[in-house]
Amino acid sequence: YSGFSRRWIVGPYDAGVGHVFETKDGGASWTDISGNLVDGPVNDVVLAAGNVVVGTDFGAFETSAATPGTWKTVGGGLPNAVVNDLSVSPKGTTLIAATHGRGIWTIPVGGI
Repeated sequence: YSGFSRRWIVGPYDAGVGHVFETKDGGASWTDISGNLVDGPVNDVVLAAGNVVVGTDFGAFETSAATPGTWKTVGGGLPNAVVNDLSVSPKGTTLIAATHGRGIWTIPVGGI
């Protein structure tokens, strides 16, 4: 995952576009799976219940790991806040989201 896309970088730098990338060959090549994801920094990424989940400066979003690219907001009660860190519980049943200024939230994995 990456922070800002080149839209936010001024100058002769080739920062590329996109925020979430996938490799299937150990890093020899990468595919942008950002799709309709909000254009803002991605702070963390985890796999949970067959989904790719990202924490961004605009909340948490998920997409199918099998067919990534169509992102939707995670959960119903998570506040619209910066999500700095994501974890999945050891049993794989709970997504844990640490936000900036809004506390730590837990979401049942089946609910994402």
